[in-house]
Amino acid sequence: MDKQGQQASTTGLTADEVADYLKQHPDYFHHRDDLLAELSIPHQRGDTISLVERQVTLLRERNSELNKRLGSLVTIARDNDQLFEQCRRLLLALMESDTLDQVADTLEDSLLHDFQIDYCSFILISDRPLETRVRMCRERDLSRHVRNLLSRNMQGNRTVCGRLRADEAAFLFSNHASTIASAAVTPLHYHERLGILALGSRQTDRFRAGVDTLFVRFIADALGRILGRLM
Repeated sequence: MDKQGQQASTTGLTADEVADYLKQHPDYFHHRDDLLAELSIPHQRGDTISLVERQVTLLRERNSELNKRLGSLVTIARDNDQLFEQCRRLLLALMESDTLDQVADTLEDSLLHDFQIDYCSFILISDRPLETRVRMCRERDLSRHVRNLLSRNMQGNRTVCGRLRADEAAFLFSNHASTIASAAVTPLHYHERLGILALGSRQTDRFRAGVDTLFVRFIADALGRILGRLM
């Protein structure tokens, strides 16, 4: 028995003390292959495996977990790249629009086909008539129909995600209200509130509460400036 082993037997070391010592001396088992071969650890299946085998198993499990995390990050990055490209194409097309009708057509076509949104609702807010076929309403009418949404969730420029109340869904999506399982609703601002953009989905988790709304807000900010020029 070596000197360290003699000290362990004569001083009556506890298991915690042994564990602390091994943590402080991770190279303790270097050049002690015979000792490693004798050590064994119970396996989850009830078998007994050597310490080396257990270490190899742990390393493989950690490597597998790291690969999963890396794969998830790569997928997120790829999705974000795709979203950015879709936003870029949409904004360039919107910038070329000369009328409110062109804005509405471009917006609807991109959201429904490029972004695969089930339903979209684009509503302009104005107390005076505008030459457009885009749906319009007065500020007081908007407040009456979606008062709860405005007062509780849309302070400033914040986008709201989640389930809508029945009356809110009916106002925003009309005949499609019963099929809306989740929605993202964002105000369109440029010095004042100019409209509302609502995106609806048949899936409950598409626009669940807390989902990242960076790209929705990005589109809404640009759209607000375009509306400010045309209204």
